[in-house]
Amino acid sequence: MKKLPIIALFIILSANLFAQIGPNDANALMGLPTATDLTEINAILNPQVGSVVFNLADEEIYRYTGITNGWQLSTDDQNSSEVPLASNIDVNEGAIGSPTLETTVEEVIQAIAPITSKAARVFYPPSIEIDASVNGTFSVDLYAMYTAQFGIPTAVSTGAPATVPLYAATDLYYYVTFADSSVFDTAPGAMTITAAGVLTYTVIGQPADFNTLINVVFVVR
Repeated sequence: MKKLPIIALFIILSANLFAQIGPNDANALMGLPTATDLTEINAILNPQVGSVVFNLADEEIYRYTGITNGWQLSTDDQNSSEVPLASNIDVNEGAIGSPTLETTVEEVIQAIAPITSKAARVFYPPSIEIDASVNGTFSVDLYAMYTAQFGIPTAVSTGAPATVPLYAATDLYYYVTFADSSVFDTAPGAMTITAAGVLTYTVIGQPADFNTLINVVFVVR
């Protein structure tokens, strides 16, 4: 009975001894077996599935997965193709009766990127007034009109920045998608737009009801 306290005390002291790692006790640390390179790793005979080796050549850990796939780089980088969705969803086939559900972050990115890249790049500039009261050839700076209105809004919602973010003139492509052919010369080459957004047009007639349409679209390059 007297030996029990001594044994207990020895166990406690031993636990404390191995729990303390001093600045000069590097040799007491445990580590993985090392190999010079992947050739040396592949030469290991009859490794157990789950065995791990540290490769000194690329400073990476390799694990043995079995005869079929052999030694594989052990990584947990969690790239987008490895991260599953909490719930599988469809993001690009809404009109299809049985859509293909996306299951990983990478699949969602690939499915939605073509949609958002197109939709987010196209926008209408602000409405501007064009004088069509007389015939002739005139020019209007579409980019200047855009920055004048978007840069100085008449009203701003609570908490919003004071101005709308603006693109540089050379960040945009400029298009006239429609013009009233009874008012504007719409023959090929009659309307021109510079790379800086200056539209040149020719008025050939006056609108019957003092109102006509010309649609302009900006596309982010």
